[in-house]
Amino acid sequence: MLTPTHVQLKYWMYPTGDTPAVNLLRNTPPSSDKEETIRVLCLACGDPRSILFTLWSEQGQGWSSKSWALMPVSSAFVVINACWPLGTKRQYSFTCCDIEPAILARNLVLLTLIVESGLQSTANNDANDNSIWNLFYHMLISEGDLEVLKEHSAKLLCASESLEGWLASSYGELFQFVNKDTLKALRKYWIHYHTFNTAGKAAAELRKGLTKGSTQSRTSNVMTGLRSAGIAWPSALKLVGHVFRRYWETGVAGGSSEACKSLGKDGKGHVNPMFAVSSAPSGLFAVHYGTDPLLGFYLAETFRSLETGPKLTLAAQSDQLVMAAKQQFNQWCQAFMDAFESRRVRIQLFFGEATTLCHELQLELAFGRQPAHPRAYSRPWCLQALRLDGYIGPPEMRFTFFDYYDVVDTSNLGDHIGLINIITVTAPLLRPRSSSTLCTESLLTVSNDATSALTAALGSDVATFSLLVGLAPSGLISDTTLEGVPNEAMFQKLTAEPSRDRQQHQYRLRVLWKSIHSSSRVRVEADQLAAWFLAVYNKMFAHEDMSTLLSRMDRMQNTHYSTDMPRYTRAAIVALIRLVRTRVFSDWDRVMDKFMGLVENDRSLLTGGNSLQELNVQLALYGVWTLPVLAEGPRQIQNRFTLPLRERSSSDGILGLVDPPPIVYVVISIPRKSLEVLTDSDIDTMGTPGIHLSIKQQLGMTQYENCFYSFHCCFGRFRHGDHAGGPPVFDEDDEGWAGTADMLIVCAVPAFGLLMGPRGGLTVSLVLNSSPANLMLFRKKLGMTLTVFETAFVDERRVLICQDPPGLDTKSSTADQKHWLKALSSDHDAGQAALGTFSADRKIVKLQIRTVFANGSDEANALAGGASVAADPIDLSTIHLKVGSTPDRRISFPFPVQSYNSKTRVARKSSWVEIEAAIHLAPHKDPFHSWTQISCMSGQSPVLVHIPRVNLDIQPIMKSITAKDKTWLTIMTIVGAMSVGEKQAQEQGITSPANPKSDLKQSLSVMFSSFMGYNPQANGPVRSFQLTHHKLAHVFIFVRNLRHDLDLGSMVLDAYVVPLTSTRLKTLAEACKQLYSAESKAPLGTHLGDEECILWKRLLPALAERCRTWEHQDHCAYVKIGKIPLSTEADENPLCSCGEGKVPPDFAKHDKLWAPFGKYATRIAIAPIFPVPYVENLADHMEDLPQAGCDSCNKTPKELKSCAACGKARYCSRECQKAAWKAHKLVCKKRPS
Repeated sequence: MLTPTHVQLKYWMYPTGDTPAVNLLRNTPPSSDKEETIRVLCLACGDPRSILFTLWSEQGQGWSSKSWALMPVSSAFVVINACWPLGTKRQYSFTCCDIEPAILARNLVLLTLIVESGLQSTANNDANDNSIWNLFYHMLISEGDLEVLKEHSAKLLCASESLEGWLASSYGELFQFVNKDTLKALRKYWIHYHTFNTAGKAAAELRKGLTKGSTQSRTSNVMTGLRSAGIAWPSALKLVGHVFRRYWETGVAGGSSEACKSLGKDGKGHVNPMFAVSSAPSGLFAVHYGTDPLLGFYLAETFRSLETGPKLTLAAQSDQLVMAAKQQFNQWCQAFMDAFESRRVRIQLFFGEATTLCHELQLELAFGRQPAHPRAYSRPWCLQALRLDGYIGPPEMRFTFFDYYDVVDTSNLGDHIGLINIITVTAPLLRPRSSSTLCTESLLTVSNDATSALTAALGSDVATFSLLVGLAPSGLISDTTLEGVPNEAMFQKLTAEPSRDRQQHQYRLRVLWKSIHSSSRVRVEADQLAAWFLAVYNKMFAHEDMSTLLSRMDRMQNTHYSTDMPRYTRAAIVALIRLVRTRVFSDWDRVMDKFMGLVENDRSLLTGGNSLQELNVQLALYGVWTLPVLAEGPRQIQNRFTLPLRERSSSDGILGLVDPPPIVYVVISIPRKSLEVLTDSDIDTMGTPGIHLSIKQQLGMTQYENCFYSFHCCFGRFRHGDHAGGPPVFDEDDEGWAGTADMLIVCAVPAFGLLMGPRGGLTVSLVLNSSPANLMLFRKKLGMTLTVFETAFVDERRVLICQDPPGLDTKSSTADQKHWLKALSSDHDAGQAALGTFSADRKIVKLQIRTVFANGSDEANALAGGASVAADPIDLSTIHLKVGSTPDRRISFPFPVQSYNSKTRVARKSSWVEIEAAIHLAPHKDPFHSWTQISCMSGQSPVLVHIPRVNLDIQPIMKSITAKDKTWLTIMTIVGAMSVGEKQAQEQGITSPANPKSDLKQSLSVMFSSFMGYNPQANGPVRSFQLTHHKLAHVFIFVRNLRHDLDLGSMVLDAYVVPLTSTRLKTLAEACKQLYSAESKAPLGTHLGDEECILWKRLLPALAERCRTWEHQDHCAYVKIGKIPLSTEADENPLCSCGEGKVPPDFAKHDKLWAPFGKYATRIAIAPIFPVPYVENLADHMEDLPQAGCDSCNKTPKELKSCAACGKARYCSRECQKAAWKAHKLVCKKRPS
């Protein structure tokens, strides 16, 4: 177990998403005519909104004359006539893992209902669509909806009697299972749905939960719905809280009047089984109190239209929001149906623990076979062994079922199990491509400063950690994002209510981790690497550091961080060492000797010494390193290590054998009576206390204690084998905490520790982890040691010692781990290793690569002859080394470095050249503007490295631009786009020619504001722009529409670019003359300095790739010349010609003078750019918002009065001030005296 075990009697289920859906494939290349399967692993998958949204985002990739039309503005979203691109052969495989079986069961109900609804194509489809929506999002449903669920559950039950039967059913081709146990678990919930008693306990618990939630919603100010509003959050402040409250008052999404009517006159309807049933102990209602179905959708345009359109009541506005969400949902469902009909999608489901699945997949992908014996349990609190037995078919085709992943998405799982665990289990699963991405997300704050969030979560300098594990956050290199981060910054500010300071605040931080693939690996000196491991180790277990306890307790009086809850066991640091070993060259025997010595002698963790045995056991089990006393059985090493082991005795069981194994498993049975101290406590105040095992040995006058946190729990009974020497028998109680059986704990321990001293001196205890909260709640009942139960090892009714955990084979498991490590280890593949040098504060600050030339080679001869040596930087990771007239040699660093400022050392007699460069970290100078980088590998289409794709045709167009839109426009393009440093430079009047990105942001701001008609220097809205350099135009940009960028919560200009070369200018001379003669429609000029001009030339190919729907040709200039952009000179074209002229027939509908330029136009997607929040702090832009009118009604009377407290908010009347107070009080701050 990588994570500690917690007693979780208060359980939450998240049936619907709590953040807007994301396009899981935003960073993969667009589909092509090549056969390929894009594989996505979704850990803690939750509901399938992101899968549906992803498929919707992927369709229509390919323009045709009939392609796209938008629904009326009132729908605010929906695209019609969507179709899959002709000729594409891409398929999609999604593997969905969740620890809550009810989530997967309801997901499969939804998806199979979608398929059946599409296949039926009856006149009742509208009713079917309503039922699908109602069943998935409403807690109360009509009798008709309930009948639909029961009938459909019967079909699922009929198909799920066996895995073979399921695969042979109509569902089997589309929906599959990673293992048979998942199908078995989901079937139990379909039985619940089919036989649900609407007057039973579960139904009563749901109605009670609704009443409680309704009461709480009236006194809370829930603002999470602002995320669905995206850039239109200023228009949503009043409505999101109302929608949330209405959901909990009525049990239907948004309190929809239509849905409420369907529940009958009394509004009670029927309880929806898909919300009432979960794995929560005792059948309690478990739906999280923050649940709101509308949180998963994109409602920005709807909020805008509600504010600018006719005034409606809050109830009517809620109905409009629900209607917009339903329309989105229907379109997403249709995209899923289209993918199913064209056989492009497959869904695999797994019920179980995410880290266990990932470790098993690592071994599966390395060996390509199912093990003869299971190696781990599928999830906590049960004895179900994990077998990847969902594949039925020829062994040689097993790879089609299990393969490496292009994308791994972990939702906010890291908040619960720790970011280090996420990385160690997922990094080996990524396909070795530049586009492969690990997506992590956090909702809980890790520190008071977003720029230190990753450092705090990783316990290390981020660049050093990234280099050693082979994954780097994209923003660490690019320092630029297109994600609408100002929206989240504003959300955090609005929800930082003083009265809630003691609670955990939310800040959504989504990080994209990219694989670092290079021909070079990193080499690190052993002692330095060991010291780094110790530093991370101490951060992972900082809660054991008593020297910081008081300061942490003092800080927790005001605010909590997610790191306050222990996330790791000693197995977690072992998993990290295991991963690093596959990436890093070093003397690993010395690394481990040194590390273990440092751990043993370190005194910063007061109880750290008590966990040394566990650390050694986990190192051995994972095949990473074996302590000599664990390399063989204790009897074999007794004399060698002078261990004071007691004499053999038959009463010692397996320990009494001539050759007992070095590691054994202790099983302890905790009486149910002893657990009443937990089960009888108030679950609302108890929290989730952690537990561990303590084994004590009395040797003379000294007592030794060893603590173990990596163990497995379940409920049941054990009994000794049916015959002498036979394995023990375990009878599991599936009811768990709700049952009557005792708790069983299975824990790996070193055998020699159990053989030292008299057997009667050994005791084992179940103990609550020491924490201020646990001491406060349980000290009176359990004493200062917080011991729940203790017994002696001689108590055979309560203690059992086994060679393996029940149902598992640890010997073969450890052998497989060693085989995996050997297969992936860098030890046998040195290649061109870069030496990493640590600084005193344990950061790798520079890399060195030495290239040794063979005696007699051209380079060696040239060096001996005094030839010049040049190191020319190509990008942040690549340098071309040239010795005299010999061919260039490509030097690739395993991490971005300051290649433009490298140092070269030459040994002419020894024939080597060494290049040294400092690690590159944003926001350092980046002359290559790496955030615009496009990878162009031989034989492959160009791939964007950092900038996400967008399907422009399906992004809703912003219509009816009004003065009220100026607030969010200002945030997104001016004040919200700046970092603190950029804002300070602006306020101080500092200009820096070395920072063209700031100039670019200003140019983008002018472009957006001019298109929207806010530029006072322009004559109304502007649709065409020219970029000029030294008074000469070198680029025309024609903007057709301003659209929402749904996935990023931002906006985008749908435009076409025409780079102007000297040859092209001659051809277009007459067209340009006519364009300039039309004064009202003439292009608005933007003058660029030298550096900004180069940046635009680098950016334009990326903007074209971002929305590309066409194929690069075999003769593509990018491939022919071997670089992107083709040129950064002002009068030369940076783009290839593959996308030129692919314009719609109505390209010139806004201005007929554009027509001659269509032949040379390439479509681009222009978006605002922002600082990366975990790299640079965003400027505080609350004070900079435009204040054109009343902050409540937006009217602009002659006189406005300011808020007496803060002096910033302004109102036209006392009534407006009262109406706005609920939202304003969240940000109102008293002015300094």
